[in-house]
Amino acid sequence: MKLTRFETAWAEAEMQAIFPGSSDEGLTDICAMDVRGFITQTMRYMPLQAALGFRVAVWIVALAPLLLLGRLATITGLALPDREKVIARLVANKSYAIRSLVLILKTLGALLYAGDDGVRARMMTSTTPASAPRPLVPLRTKRVHAA
Repeated sequence: MKLTRFETAWAEAEMQAIFPGSSDEGLTDICAMDVRGFITQTMRYMPLQAALGFRVAVWIVALAPLLLLGRLATITGLALPDREKVIARLVANKSYAIRSLVLILKTLGALLYAGDDGVRARMMTSTTPASAPRPLVPLRTKRVHAA
């Protein structure tokens, strides 16, 4: 299955809202990676049911600004802070199906994002000094007395 050009642009904008990067923390923006190529290649090998779920997730997030922000715009027409608001509100939605579909986008984006050498190296380095491991605390159980 293959996404259309506008669906791919929506997916890229959605993943940028989820993985914006941080110059302060030394983390790259996902848009600096080949998001379009990754989506195209992944969709080529993805089972039909998963590909349909991903496509539905892309459409729901892309059209969410109409309902959530009351704006006549898709996700690509919003600034990054507004995109992040839309994603946050969808992840907090009461509907399990909506939350799960948004997490599909996050999961697929995480495969690309965590695969980047710079991001992976940054995740492996610790900013806090290593402390000595704490010893395990034995669990103590109380006897239950018969009533």
